[in-house]
Amino acid sequence: MSLMDDIKTLREKTGAGMMDCKKALAESNNDMEQAVVYLRKKGLAAMAKRADRATKEGRVAVKTSGDKVAMAYVGCETDFVAKTDAFIQLAEDLTQYVLEHPGLDYNNDEYIKGQITEKAPKFGENTTFKGGYNWTPATNAVLSYYVHSDNKKASILELSYTGNADVNAVKEIARGLAMHTVGMQSSWVDAKDIPQEVIDKELDIYKTQALNEGKPEAAIEKMLPGKVKKFAKENCLLEQPTIKDNKKTVADYLAEESKRLGTELKVVRFVRF
Repeated sequence: MSLMDDIKTLREKTGAGMMDCKKALAESNNDMEQAVVYLRKKGLAAMAKRADRATKEGRVAVKTSGDKVAMAYVGCETDFVAKTDAFIQLAEDLTQYVLEHPGLDYNNDEYIKGQITEKAPKFGENTTFKGGYNWTPATNAVLSYYVHSDNKKASILELSYTGNADVNAVKEIARGLAMHTVGMQSSWVDAKDIPQEVIDKELDIYKTQALNEGKPEAAIEKMLPGKVKKFAKENCLLEQPTIKDNKKTVADYLAEESKRLGTELKVVRFVRF
């Protein structure tokens, strides 16, 4: 039997990755049973078998350095594990790594993968890295963030200003908007940011529902622009009603705050877990 056949057999027995199986065989002089023992000792066999389990729980962490803000999310299967000291430390450590290493492809980073592989067996659950961001604000802009009390939801938001604005006041407004994006589950800054494929999908769903209800096609077509506006109002930050006053949009609020501070405030971007 060839080495590739042995690797395939070992993978079927344990569910471990190809490179892990190759190493296990090398360390065990190609003894299949010893290779299985090797993988079990490393915790890789059990971890791989858990790999298809959903990681609907987890923890978000945020770290800052000067004006720079980093955020990362580590997923697990249960809230119990998410609240353990070891899991919290892993989330904190990986976020610190993201902070110290800007510009990487964090989802495919070998160090992050290695940390997940090393620590996951201790948790006894599938553990995943769900993403990381490292942002630096542009000139005349601030970054602020919000982490919800459950540490499962968080957001970073960049807000620009003009002139000699009160930067601390701008940061406070940015923090409030970051909190809003979490609470209202904002997806885009405003309507022009919605991808056309998303709009097409929503309209297709609406058309199908309306036709199934027996509405005439001509009437449906007339209603489509209104449906797009409604979708934008529900999902775009600037068009959503503010949490404190549902008769006022976030765009209205920003206009008021701009006038109060004598500057022009503009949401540049945000990202939300």
